[in-house]
Amino acid sequence: MAKIFYDHLIIIEEVVAVLDEHNLPNDKRVELLKLIDQTLHHEILDVILTHLPKEKHEMFLTKFHNTPHDPALMNMLKDHIEIDIEKVILKRANTTKGKLTKSIRRHAVAG
Repeated sequence: MAKIFYDHLIIIEEVVAVLDEHNLPNDKRVELLKLIDQTLHHEILDVILTHLPKEKHEMFLTKFHNTPHDPALMNMLKDHIEIDIEKVILKRANTTKGKLTKSIRRHAVAG
């Protein structure tokens, strides 16, 4: 799980804590952590690309691909998005984490 410019907004420890309640074998735990990370990543990119003007998508994606950890990416988003993008990212991340946590608990009960 590489460092990404929006990581400071996304705290996944509460999802990890729920996952760890289920004493999974390490390989399954690692696999699920990757899925959780990927799910959050896709959700955050959806938020960004939904609010970023289409003519800025290529510029953003190129910079993101080259330096995904660069904090200047958030500044670029703030320059081109009229709403508080950090707040929207945080809201989507929290919603997604809630869904993931419920799904983990539901599958643990069913399993």
